[in-house]
Amino acid sequence: MEVFVCRGYSGNIHRLTVNEYMPLVELLPVMARSIGYYSSNEENLGLYNMSKDFEYSVSLSLNEAKTENGDLLLLADGAGCYKK
Repeated sequence: MEVFVCRGYSGNIHRLTVNEYMPLVELLPVMARSIGYYSSNEENLGLYNMSKDFEYSVSLSLNEAKTENGDLLLLADGAGCYKK
């Protein structure tokens, strides 16, 4: 699957081909390294679908979350920071 990934809040957008069946807990660090986004705590990485307006659960895969080719995703620190 091919998606567009915005690196943090920089506004830099990268086109990535990713494995849509890999759980996000494993895929997020791979995606981050692919676009040069380095975090001191990879467990805090979060992914937000800008095209469909939702935050991903790291227990799901992109396929399970109904992500489509060409979706714009935001990858940043602070996963679930507003969830209590």
